[in-house]
Amino acid sequence: MFIGGVATTILSTQIVLQYLINAGADMPFNARLDATLTDLTGFAPTLIALTAIGYLIAFPVARLISRRMNSLRTFGYALSGFVTIMVMIYAIEVFYQAALASTITPIGSGRDLWGLLIIGFGGATGGLAFARLARSESR
Repeated sequence: MFIGGVATTILSTQIVLQYLINAGADMPFNARLDATLTDLTGFAPTLIALTAIGYLIAFPVARLISRRMNSLRTFGYALSGFVTIMVMIYAIEVFYQAALASTITPIGSGRDLWGLLIIGFGGATGGLAFARLARSESR
């Protein structure tokens, strides 16, 4: 669960920095590194907790499906991790709109489809790691 949250945080940071570059900002490597480290200490703990909640729902579903289709086990966990991030971003936006009457996107990397898909791969990374760890523990 930790791996998915960290991977999603790193990808999210890089997407937001790319948005700034696209707007004309200069982004030297040291600035990228500093922003990434700042997000890993500030943003990642919350994201890891939210991702863990999503995984607690998604991974048992993936396990049930993989019992019937064992050849798709690893893909199923990766897909469930990917979907976890999609649902989490959507749920956060719905919460902000309903509870706070806000139209902002609290996680900037999820503002457009490409950013959302890329951070979804962070969740998929967590799913792949879980599939590998769960398989090695069951042996």
